[in-house]
Order: sequence, then structure tokens, then C-alpha cells
Amino acid sequence: MSLKSLVVTCLLLLAMVTVNAQRTSKFPSPLGFINDFEGDFTPDQVKALDFAVKELLAKTMQVDSLKGLEMAVVTVTEGMYGDEKEMSSYVTRLGDKWGVSVSGENKAIIIAYGKKIRQVSIVTGAALDHALPPAACHNIIDEKMAPEFRKGNYYEAIMAAIKSIKQSLGL
Repeated sequence: MSLKSLVVTCLLLLAMVTVNAQRTSKFPSPLGFINDFEGDFTPDQVKALDFAVKELLAKTMQVDSLKGLEMAVVTVTEGMYGDEKEMSSYVTRLGDKWGVSVSGENKAIIIAYGKKIRQVSIVTGAALDHALPPAACHNIIDEKMAPEFRKGNYYEAIMAAIKSIKQSLGL
């Protein structure tokens, strides 16, 4: 093999490693109930969303089947999303990393969207399938969130989702 061929081969291998590294999903540390990694919300909107989540969680403490419910809202950047095929799989992996596990018997809800990647998902733990089944989550996305997203109203979309989840849980 000539020196030129060796150099070209090494450069191609380096390029492949770099591309794969750039496409790997990233899971940043949680910031709280509201994780605005895209910077879509004003500080006042973050406070209002945080209050709405805390209010929902406080009400779940009054219902035996919902005690221990965990919830997070996440805006997902392109760099975080990596090579995932669906937002729901990314959110499940993110929840596992954060300890807000949405696989197995648990009570967790994660609302996530990526403005630039045009993906949205509401993922729930298996213990909530009776109270908030996947069909209800899809309806919330289609009927409450999507119209607001189309208008560029990201805060309103998330607030509508929180209110709809609260209603679906009977709170």
C-alpha cells in the first residue's frame, strides 16, 4: 500500500469516527422539572411551567394510585437527539439516565419536543397505562400541542399538555 493510500484510508476512518461521534445521542443532567435546553422559554415561563408541574404533582399525592408520580418537561436540541429514530425512544433513554425511568412498573411522565428536529412525544411509565394510555397522549399532542406549535407558541403548547394531562388523570 502506498503512503498516499494509507493517508487517505486514515483520513476516511477519522471522518467516519467523527461523524459517528457527532450523531451519538447526548443526555445532559436535569435542570429540574423544566429542562429548557433549547432556550425556548422566558424565565417567567419556566417559573409558570414549574409551578404547573408542581401543582399537578401535589394533587397526585391525594390519589393512592398516583402517589409517587414523577414528571419532567424537556426541550431537545439537535445535538442531544443524535441518531435516534423516534423521540419516544430518546425520551425513554433520557428518563432512564435521569432516574425518571419510563420503562417497567413506574409512574413517570416526560413531555419532550425538539423545535428544530420537529419531534414531540409524551412518554409515560407502564404504571400509568390505565390512567394515561398512549392514545390519550397522542390526542393531547394532536389536539392541544400541535395547533400551538404551528403558531410558534411553545410555552402555550406545553402548558396545554400539562393541563390536559391533569384533566386525563382526573385531578
